[in-house]
Amino acid sequence: MPEPSRALTEGERWSREQLEALLRARFSPRAIARFLVASQRRANAERAARPHTARRMRIWMLTGAGAHAGLAAAGDADARRGLPGALAWWAATWVMLDWHIGMVETEDGRPRNLGAADAATLARAWMVPLAARGAGPALCLAAWASDGLDGRLARATEPTRLGRDLEGLVDSCFAAAALRGARRADTVPAWAVVGELARLGGGFAYALWVYFGHAEAPEATVTRAARLTTPVRVAGLVAAGTEHRRTAGALVAGGSLWSLATVGAALWRR
Repeated sequence: MPEPSRALTEGERWSREQLEALLRARFSPRAIARFLVASQRRANAERAARPHTARRMRIWMLTGAGAHAGLAAAGDADARRGLPGALAWWAATWVMLDWHIGMVETEDGRPRNLGAADAATLARAWMVPLAARGAGPALCLAAWASDGLDGRLARATEPTRLGRDLEGLVDSCFAAAALRGARRADTVPAWAVVGELARLGGGFAYALWVYFGHAEAPEATVTRAARLTTPVRVAGLVAAGTEHRRTAGALVAGGSLWSLATVGAALWRR
């Protein structure tokens, strides 16, 4: 929920009105269809009104697709087999970005172009297919570095609503992909992976419940409560990449439990 001292932007008011209409209609098929059509029309209008942002988005997305293709051409058979999935993931990222082009604005509603902080977040999204094939220590550390970098860059310039609201989704996708890669290599015990996936699923369910159950944005004090524990979970993935299975399991599971405790405390303080 936006802070009481900050007025909603025009885009946030539009989103809330659309979600409230869905709630009033009890998510009937007709209401969902109206919501999707209205959202696409708004995205089309925003894209037409902001050609420079749309152009930069296309360039970044095509560059990312080319980078995946280049890695597959220069890589092993596993990388080549994974190319269709990587391109499908990147296409889905493009659709998500284009759908939310109106969110590329400052927190007080001033439109701006994609910037360095957005590039760092998208770089982490680009790494997701690589992590699913096998998250080595270098890849996990690079993702963690990009996570810290996008926050610093956003604070040094101006954070966008896109970065504020979608960064957590990118983090969860990378974590889930890295866990999948670790399980493929059997470098993290299944019980630790199940615990961390349950934590990620719980966070996603909370966001959906707040958005679609109350037509509001999740509270930052709740969604960011577990960030303190991120280094522990990253250390677990790095340990998995170095095939220290027992250490990886302890760190991933310990980080998950610590995260749940911090989130529970944040919810209790509400």
